[in-house]
Amino acid sequence: MLDLSWGEIVLIGTVAVVFIGPKELPGALRTMGKFVGKARNMAREFQSNVDDMIREAELEEVKNKVQSAAGLASGGIAGAIQNAIDPKGELEKTKGEIEKAMSAPETLAPPALADQTPAPQSAVAEAAPAAVPAEPSTKST
Repeated sequence: MLDLSWGEIVLIGTVAVVFIGPKELPGALRTMGKFVGKARNMAREFQSNVDDMIREAELEEVKNKVQSAAGLASGGIAGAIQNAIDPKGELEKTKGEIEKAMSAPETLAPPALADQTPAPQSAVAEAAPAAVPAEPSTKST
């Protein structure tokens, strides 16, 4: 704050003794001490008020951040997370399409397989070649 060397202090003391006088010097120093104390008190109070204002401003800012992070106005935390992950809603559309496809499984089968009907058992038996019985060999002995 004030950077006074010993030489400057001696000079100030000498000037004070010359102009104020040795009898009045203790009273003058006491009065000057009271003024310095009051000035320090005022500076301390001012600093504490400034600190309080800064704390209040920071608390208000933190409160706003918490409210925006919690998404109190826009659907809660789940809504804030959903907006952060999928802001355009593309995942929700895809989810809807998948659910729609899962609810109608017949649409998943290829059209060629859907038109075919299983063959009756008799048709399968007719299509198979008849087994030729083996003739016993007739060898002469």
